[in-house]
Amino acid sequence: MSRIKALRASIESKLDALEQQALALEAQLTQGKDQAVQRLEQGKQQLREVVTSVQADLRESKELAEHVKADVQTTLDHLLVQLALGKADARDAFEEQRTQIFKALSEFETIADQKLTGMAVDSGRLWDELVRRSNHLEAEFDALTHRFLAEGKQQLTMAEATKEELLQKLRAYRDDLRVKRQMVRARADTFELDLREGLEQIKTAFRRLFD
Repeated sequence: MSRIKALRASIESKLDALEQQALALEAQLTQGKDQAVQRLEQGKQQLREVVTSVQADLRESKELAEHVKADVQTTLDHLLVQLALGKADARDAFEEQRTQIFKALSEFETIADQKLTGMAVDSGRLWDELVRRSNHLEAEFDALTHRFLAEGKQQLTMAEATKEELLQKLRAYRDDLRVKRQMVRARADTFELDLREGLEQIKTAFRRLFD
């Protein structure tokens, strides 16, 4: 298994992704739309910085053939173009941007798995950060998607008591996640399932607020 695939398959990465989703949902409840969009833009910028570092690492590699470098650079250039796209306020444009970014990321990871595994560039120095930043960006896209869906039904407003109740659930969920993260080696698969189901219940409650 390649380094990137191993990272994505690791329980630590999966738990990190769940925590990022919870944080992003909490931000949707406590911040305005402009702030939420800005969080997304920051996530794109942070992932773009990691990708740029990967490019630099690739160029400096003495082990890779030039044609291999060129193939990987092409996918990196495409990914950077997608990450550099401006804000998408309309739902259709937002969904298209999300699709294109993660398609480009998947294409890069596929070619990296094929051509970089075992090479000097595949040191793991940047892969952890790449996976973490992509988890963060995906969480921000996911949370903002819920907001767009809600706004398609009505204005994003709710009773303060209802919002506070959902915030308490999210914070309790995050506390639970932290505890289970410390015990992850004991029962990793069971913990992930419990946490994923818990987050899905909160997401369902989030959507129902606007039905």
